[in-house]
Amino acid sequence: MLYFKMGKTMKIYYIELFGIIQGVGFRPFVYRLAHKMGLKGYVQNRYNTLFICLEVPTRAILDEFITHILSSPPPNAHIVQHSVTPISTPHILSDYFEIRESISYSTSLPTSLPLDTRICEQCLDDMKGKERFLNYAFTTCTECGARYSIIKALPYDRIHTSMSDFALCKDCQSEYDNPLNRRFHAQPNSCHQCAIQMRVIDECGILHSFSQSQDDIKLLKLIVQKIKAGKIVAIKGVGGFNLVANASNAQVIKTLRKRKNRPHKPFAVMFKNLQDISSVAHINEEEKRALLSPQAPIVLLERHFKSEGIINEECFNLIAPQIQSVGAILPYNGIMHLLFTLLDMPLIFTSANLSGEPIITHAQELRQKLGGANAVYDVMLDYNRDICNPIDDSIVRFMAGKMRILRLARGYAPASLGFKAPLKDTSLLAQEEVQNGIIVGVGAQQKSTLSFINISSNADYQAVISPYIGDLHSVDSLIRYKLHYDFFARLYMQEIKAVGCDLHPSYASTHFATELEAQGAQKYLLSHHKAHFYAILAESNALEESGIGIIWDGTGLGEDKHIWGGECFIYQPDMCVGTMERVWHFEEFTLLGGESAIKDIGKLALSLMWHYGLENVQNRVHFSLAELALLQNSFKSGIYPQTSSVGRIFDAVAYLLGLLEVQTYEGQSGAIIESCALRDYAKYTEGVDIEPYSFELAKGVISLRGIIQGVIDEREKQGVERAAHRFLHTLAHIALALAQKCSQHKNIPLKVYFSGGVFQNKFLCDRIHTLFAKNHIPFYMHEKMPCNDASISFAQAVFCALIQEKQGENNESKPQ
Repeated sequence: MLYFKMGKTMKIYYIELFGIIQGVGFRPFVYRLAHKMGLKGYVQNRYNTLFICLEVPTRAILDEFITHILSSPPPNAHIVQHSVTPISTPHILSDYFEIRESISYSTSLPTSLPLDTRICEQCLDDMKGKERFLNYAFTTCTECGARYSIIKALPYDRIHTSMSDFALCKDCQSEYDNPLNRRFHAQPNSCHQCAIQMRVIDECGILHSFSQSQDDIKLLKLIVQKIKAGKIVAIKGVGGFNLVANASNAQVIKTLRKRKNRPHKPFAVMFKNLQDISSVAHINEEEKRALLSPQAPIVLLERHFKSEGIINEECFNLIAPQIQSVGAILPYNGIMHLLFTLLDMPLIFTSANLSGEPIITHAQELRQKLGGANAVYDVMLDYNRDICNPIDDSIVRFMAGKMRILRLARGYAPASLGFKAPLKDTSLLAQEEVQNGIIVGVGAQQKSTLSFINISSNADYQAVISPYIGDLHSVDSLIRYKLHYDFFARLYMQEIKAVGCDLHPSYASTHFATELEAQGAQKYLLSHHKAHFYAILAESNALEESGIGIIWDGTGLGEDKHIWGGECFIYQPDMCVGTMERVWHFEEFTLLGGESAIKDIGKLALSLMWHYGLENVQNRVHFSLAELALLQNSFKSGIYPQTSSVGRIFDAVAYLLGLLEVQTYEGQSGAIIESCALRDYAKYTEGVDIEPYSFELAKGVISLRGIIQGVIDEREKQGVERAAHRFLHTLAHIALALAQKCSQHKNIPLKVYFSGGVFQNKFLCDRIHTLFAKNHIPFYMHEKMPCNDASISFAQAVFCALIQEKQGENNESKPQ
């Protein structure tokens, strides 16, 4: 229906959209809608927003236009907020609606960036039959493909991406210019005529490539031959190189583990389709939707107890030793889809990097680090489009009734999260010194991310969180971390006003915060576990309410300089920042051996047994009498720190159950205990009602005596699996008891917030879900952010934003 009629008094409005609105086909969508309604005006990308100028005869027609945009946006778009402004000044418009050239500067923070998404079904169909795209691995449109990974700058136009190196052919340009084509303004568009070129370098160093991309399918056939022959292949993906190998070949898996120095940490597996996944794992409808979603993450699934599917039990025990779950992923880019048209076997699918280092994005770096005499890979498949922003695959898991993100990466990141400040006093923000600046949260030492918030006078804040970067233990990891920071800093083009960091003085992120402080930023310190609580409060938009925080993880420096990790806080909102009080914690014990105990977990078991004076210690550990004597002297000396860490309790329990002596990756103890509990639970088709171990809550301390003794006794009476089951069941009951005691004694509303890496444990979270639902207690766990340390930078930025509002009252950077 045409709404524009000559003679009517026309009114002009500016409409501005914020969110994921670039790189998702929004301009063509608006263009087609305006033409359908017969309206004049224009649409354009304005750095970080979508701007629409619209001429309408009535407000009702404007409302209809806006309602359609908000209710039916393009598939991968997400509108965070919008504004509508009437314009009274004269405005010269064309006689039709048009897409105008982008404006590349803004003083506001980009609240969302275009995200990388899986190849869509229409493009897959084009690859099967349309001549220009037949078997073309980089087929894309406005609804799918590489986005964040190829961005150099905003706004999202081809010239600001690594596609700027590739000129559009006549046919692609025609599609790009045609508003009725789904590739209308598709920035990464290309075809065989203007192709991104692939090449293969085999195990003999021989280069295989073709001048015509139509022949690239021959390269993929070569890769398939190599995989079937037992070779390990490095394939350049969306955000970096991946190592792939035959997941049904036990010897190949052993070889990959040895070469990558990854003795036990589970590998993800890429399957051809859902049918193959269901042959080895339980999969429900929600998990299927996640696997097939535009984000296409790795989904952690509970596998069948006896694998008779496409991967046998021997191979599964090598893929995920002692673990009952499997990280499953489906092909999400053109290269992998084409490979699986030629393959009938699942593939090990893991990032190409050295242990503890970031994912590799360039062929030269791959050869330097993973090639040579001690090569990790045999064959490399590369292509000539640059990856501007490295990004790993996301990981999700369905726990406690909802999907939880465990690794925030491809498809979900950079993430945008809004939150409201408690009792926000916007008058303080009128001060010149807190306007037009950026707040940065620099994260922790492990699973690092960066977060950014624009200081403004708006009622709500919007934070942008970088993708998962990794642990900051190596030089290369630090370089990658700073490259991420530089990318976001270039986008924002504003002064850093404040930086939030961890209390731990030795964290690399803390040192980086000090560098920013030297450049003029105000530095604020926030203790690790309070940061976890702030993260879940802000994500849940609950900073304006009182609440109970149960924060359990592996490590983090507490305000008393001890190693915390088993905390319960009470939060009370006040002007801006709110207050947090540590009201309960697990009884502290000696971290015997210091950081070495995190790997050599027998030391933790010793510490707890000596702490509680338990009997027959020497019969329960692998240490010699001489080693025991030395360790006992160290234990008595008091030279090692005290800890309340639930993660370290998991380690000690895993050792006491005989499941593990040396931990080779973070969270290994918890994953193995969970798998044991799952096996015990599965023995009872109608469920099982078991009692928790005895525990005591007194004077703000949760005693571990009954738990440790109970684990030892239960192993002897009922076996390892039942002992593991009861241990996790006990932790769920402790969480329930903490919630009830806090509410009763502190007069706090019974709302409970969980954060910390321990809550990556599905069995524990599911038991908490059951117990809290049975007792009608509302609880909140992370959904948009990981519960692990990836959420720390978000919390630090939130805390800085809140404390900046008190700038007129207090400028000191006191730790919280």
